[in-house]
Amino acid sequence: MNGTSWMITRTLLRRTLPIAGWYWLVLLLAWAVVIGSIAYFGTIEASMWRNIGLQSPRWFSFVFGIIAIGTYLPMFVAQGVTRRAALLGSWGYFVPYAVIYAAMTTVGFGVEYLTFDILGVLGQLHEPYLVGSVADALRIFVEHSLVNLGYMMAGALCAVGYYQLSGWWATLLLPLMFLPAAGVETAFRTEWSGFVIARALGLAEEPSFGPAVLLAVLAIVTSAVVSWLSVRRLPLTKISG
Repeated sequence: MNGTSWMITRTLLRRTLPIAGWYWLVLLLAWAVVIGSIAYFGTIEASMWRNIGLQSPRWFSFVFGIIAIGTYLPMFVAQGVTRRAALLGSWGYFVPYAVIYAAMTTVGFGVEYLTFDILGVLGQLHEPYLVGSVADALRIFVEHSLVNLGYMMAGALCAVGYYQLSGWWATLLLPLMFLPAAGVETAFRTEWSGFVIARALGLAEEPSFGPAVLLAVLAIVTSAVVSWLSVRRLPLTKISG
């Protein structure tokens, strides 16, 4: 990455991280309200962060993948930045964004674990807590870094598809554009779709972590190559004064 690409990465982070900060604040407040209500009116028997902190962040990442490529990349090219520099800068933005989101997900599990420990409810959960050790936390962090990145790459492909094709063709090709997300989901079985695809392919329901990481990385790298080849053909022109 050159200086221009780094500038694009910093610009994207500066413009989107405040939004992400508010998003995580709302998410944590929602979790606190849910946990507080359950503790007051009933009995805590399962992790709420597993539902709140694992599901929506990937789709938020997907949206920011669309925004980075569909909105900002044409804007940067219009200012004279090359497609190559703009795309590399966007990729440079995707990685720390995905990692920060995964870190927040992992921290959320830590907060919930401590809360459950203080309330003395860890022993009454229906199943062992998902993150019970440092190794579990590292696994969640790596897994969801790749999941978020896969969803951002899917968003990037969707942005390119709808920019380059007619609405009908792009919509028909949506399943292909979602392949990076489906790939990481299948690798880690983190969504119902991942379990369904894995079962259809005859894969084990519980994945081995090493092969899962390799499969997720392969899906992300493949989508990066496709987006690189597609962006090079985008009919973008510089806007003159």
